[in-house]
Amino acid sequence: MDGARPTDLSRRAEMPYILGVTQPEPRAPMDTATRRKLLKTGLAAALFAAGGMPVAAGARSGGRLRVGLSGRPGGHRWTPQAGFGLFQSLTGAGLLFDTLTEIAPDGLLQGSLATAWVPSRGGAVWTVDLDPEARFHHGPGLVAEDVIASLDLHLAPGAPGFGLRALVARMEALSPHRIRFALHAPNADFPYLLSDPVLLIGPAAGLADAFAQGVGTGPYRLVSLDGDRLLAERVGGPSGEEAGNWFDTVEVLALPDADHRARALLEGRVDVIDRLPQAQLARLARARGLEVLALPATEYIELTAGPAGSPMAQTALLRGLRAGLDRGALARAEGLRPALAHTGDPEAARAELARFAGRPLHLAMDPDLGAEGARVVGALAGQLRGLGLAPALAGPGTPAHLRVRRGPMRATLDWTLRIALRGPGGTTPVAGRWALPAERPELLARAVEAGPALILAVGDANLVVSDRVGRPDRTGEGWDLAHARLARRWWRS
Repeated sequence: MDGARPTDLSRRAEMPYILGVTQPEPRAPMDTATRRKLLKTGLAAALFAAGGMPVAAGARSGGRLRVGLSGRPGGHRWTPQAGFGLFQSLTGAGLLFDTLTEIAPDGLLQGSLATAWVPSRGGAVWTVDLDPEARFHHGPGLVAEDVIASLDLHLAPGAPGFGLRALVARMEALSPHRIRFALHAPNADFPYLLSDPVLLIGPAAGLADAFAQGVGTGPYRLVSLDGDRLLAERVGGPSGEEAGNWFDTVEVLALPDADHRARALLEGRVDVIDRLPQAQLARLARARGLEVLALPATEYIELTAGPAGSPMAQTALLRGLRAGLDRGALARAEGLRPALAHTGDPEAARAELARFAGRPLHLAMDPDLGAEGARVVGALAGQLRGLGLAPALAGPGTPAHLRVRRGPMRATLDWTLRIALRGPGGTTPVAGRWALPAERPELLARAVEAGPALILAVGDANLVVSDRVGRPDRTGEGWDLAHARLARRWWRS
């Protein structure tokens, strides 16, 4: 098989676990010949239904999907380093690479590169079988060492999957297509967490080059990445719902300016765009042939300490901002949700921030912020001035005191936060309990209060879709862009 592997939705394994409740271990040995074993995921599947329902009658293969994206390609492309954003998620897990598991269109957990997973020792050890037919675009077949090397990249500080990789104490290749994961503590949700779109798998031999060149096992291979335009073509073999590659080609354009994205959609140059301000959404919602999709509480705007200053000064700066910022006002000014229901204590903050008065406080903005995020930064600067500080945007080569970034509210974020969260002042997610959209702002903000970041606001992600493409009836809320897999699950109308 030439890279694309069919998903057999008609064959489902019995549940070896229910989320949050460890079940007795299955007595039967793993059946490595069964393709794409599925697990019903109960609560998680209900809360984070995947990129849709079964496809509609009349769906057809062929044509090109054109996506206008607010995010830009990172300098490291798909290497899991800081800055892994929307562009990398959509083109990585959605096109060129695979993860071990994924959430299927019917809301069940299914294998992607994994074909089976069985717990032991109460969920503290997981044995995972790999698809023996999976091959990388340049020819070699997938083996256990590829998975281990790829996941170990997330041990680096700042890696997007650091919190997930930190759950694992040891990985061991039992055979070319079987891996044993020994966890630090029992975790019944472990197979679900492996579906995170940052946990891409590349070949161990030449791993850095593979991530830089987009060489994975996904249903599309990279044709070109020229500046802000990516073109990928379908890997040979079957196409359509089974293979996850309805389109012959997929074109992704980085269009950071919201006006440019909206104009490209109205002029028919792209089929779907993301992250528009509310005013533009209202206008496009009235346009013929377009539909606005809202994904509640799936984005957040975060403030972290930058490299400027000593660790002690960075801690003092964040402590003062936690006390003094009115995060509710920041959120409400732009129609976002407050991260926490408090208005701040400016007097206490000024005492903490006195050492920073009278000198520039440099801010670095994440290029993925978008229009709403950029306006929050403007409102933030106004509050900083009210606290006696002198905010200024960091120029090229200038170390920043604060970084402002926009992140996707991935379904696996609960477990990522759990790693950094200790002490009575926070909220520790219970195994198997995934936050409902209405709860996410409070959960997220409280969870990071004791850590190196604070959440300014939480917002709803959005997509605007042309009727030139067909899609399932339901769009996932676990993370943005239909779980980063819209190119696999949508089709040409």
